[in-house]
Amino acid sequence: MLPKVPIPTLTQTMAEYLRVLQPIVTPQQLERSRSVIKQFTAPNGPGATLQRHLLDKREAEDNWAYYYWLNDMYMDNPLPLPINSNPGMVLPPRKFTTVNDIARFAARLIDNLMLHKEMLDSGGLVQERATSREKGQPLCMAQYYRLLGSCRRPGEIRDSQYLPQQRSDEHMIICCRNQMYCVPVKAGDRGRLTEDEIASQVLCALNDAPCLRYDPPRVGILTTGTRPQWAKDRQLLLLEPQNVRNIELVEQALALICFDESIPLTFNARGFNGSPAGAHYCAGRDESNMAHEMIHGGGSKYNTGNRWFDKTMQLIICNDGSWGLCYEHSPSEGIAVVQLLEGIVKKIDEMPSREENGSQNYLPPPERLEWSICPEIEQRISEASRDADRNIEDLDFYVYRYRSYGKNFIKACQVSPDVFIQLALQLAYFKLYGHLVSTYESASTRRFMLGRVDCIRSASMEALEWAKAMCQGEGANVTLESDKEDDYSCEGNDIKKVTFSIYSRDHLRELFRCAAARQTEVMVQNILGHGIDIHLLGLREACREKEGNMHELFTDESYKIANCFLLSTSQVACSTNSFMGYGPVTPHGYGASYNPHPNEIIFCISAFFSSDKTSASRFARSLQDSLDAMRDLLS
Repeated sequence: MLPKVPIPTLTQTMAEYLRVLQPIVTPQQLERSRSVIKQFTAPNGPGATLQRHLLDKREAEDNWAYYYWLNDMYMDNPLPLPINSNPGMVLPPRKFTTVNDIARFAARLIDNLMLHKEMLDSGGLVQERATSREKGQPLCMAQYYRLLGSCRRPGEIRDSQYLPQQRSDEHMIICCRNQMYCVPVKAGDRGRLTEDEIASQVLCALNDAPCLRYDPPRVGILTTGTRPQWAKDRQLLLLEPQNVRNIELVEQALALICFDESIPLTFNARGFNGSPAGAHYCAGRDESNMAHEMIHGGGSKYNTGNRWFDKTMQLIICNDGSWGLCYEHSPSEGIAVVQLLEGIVKKIDEMPSREENGSQNYLPPPERLEWSICPEIEQRISEASRDADRNIEDLDFYVYRYRSYGKNFIKACQVSPDVFIQLALQLAYFKLYGHLVSTYESASTRRFMLGRVDCIRSASMEALEWAKAMCQGEGANVTLESDKEDDYSCEGNDIKKVTFSIYSRDHLRELFRCAAARQTEVMVQNILGHGIDIHLLGLREACREKEGNMHELFTDESYKIANCFLLSTSQVACSTNSFMGYGPVTPHGYGASYNPHPNEIIFCISAFFSSDKTSASRFARSLQDSLDAMRDLLS
């Protein structure tokens, strides 16, 4: 039995909260926050009562924070899932010569997903254990059981989850050219289909969809809307019995397999240093282009209607061999998804290629889902298409490979790669803007029952002092909206900076060590269950429940600044040449995922073109400068 998530003391959390605020708010705002905290924690203040409420909740529940966190992070968020919530993952491209190759690859994916499901059902999942900080401690495995067969359901006020049920029959949904097909993969009277049978079923769908003489309704594009709007559209669809059955089939499917036409090579084809956005190619496509395909499908003219974004697992296979995943984030963190898919890829790569034997498929063809569409839904599909296209056009996304070094060099500097990269992100932001901002990095709390994540806050006073010293004399490198087109041109447009030396190299190294020590301290606090964000969230929600209104602590300007994450980051470590990315969480913010390899680091940087303050490629350039400077400092 895993331990329950702890609750830090009020004194501990409030002291740490003030420390978090110091580098990101003004002295006046900080002083006001001190006063508010003093009143909150006073003997006659509400803090002690709310703390007791949380302690009682901890005694009564497996994880006192789980639904507070789930609702705050996902279920109460009204924003559309594509870009704002669902990550996209690009996996190593395949080589397809014929449509049979595509069907065979899909069949092997499905077959291995079924093997994984059977292993889960039989209780064969190997217990994972912590590899650092109290090594050997068992980790919560609940996330792994939520990937297949789950789905998010929209609500006008709050979303809900459909979680997987144990069934004697199982099916997948195949999406092709905005058509959906139900492919049974396990029957109660005969067990699981063979790989050949699955390949034949997939081939039937792939051959059928292009031959239809009508343009199918792009019902899937309704799932790109704001959650309240999609909830209304879903209720309208459910007025027709035929649609009720279709939606049940989609929501209860183990996963979606989406067969895409590749988006144009020119889609978002912008980089820096005169090169396209990304470096590795599949049929002429760069990595940023492939990431767009996985995150949102390219828009209503391409593949965005060929999706159901509520579905936890959407495997996407393009006709040019690029492939990957779009996943709905609420049931699981990235680690479970990455381990599942990379394990399947490894098994498929070890399988011998095989000649198609041309054997007949004696199973009935897969059922094509036919939708009953009223004029109001037709109008909503048209409106959802326009909204989705506008959101997709606004996404500034850049896959950047830093090739000068990777985690081998970083470890030789006796620094954690994650700590090192977090400080590089802080330095890159400071180089551009001359200050630090509230930064989110996910920290796993799987050492505890039903543990998910807490927040490592990387913007510390130690990081700020080091970044200031590293940028001595440079000044902020900020561009105006009118300059943004230059972000994508060649080296000659770099802003010239005059630098001069104040601090010795030894002093800069000492400042770096202090910043790294602080970052490590915060990381350890979080993974051992003593982070402040979950505790503050619990106090806030307890205040809402017990008091009926919000204490000033949670309406204070500093609290709002602290929870506006202009830099949202996470490490998504992949053993293959894969990467995962997502959009920013605020209109003027950045998303930054990273994947450290032995001799390179892959970054997925995102921003919004509509912001006059951000640019993904300019941030990547600043990140390159920062990583180079850190190498020179520590070599």
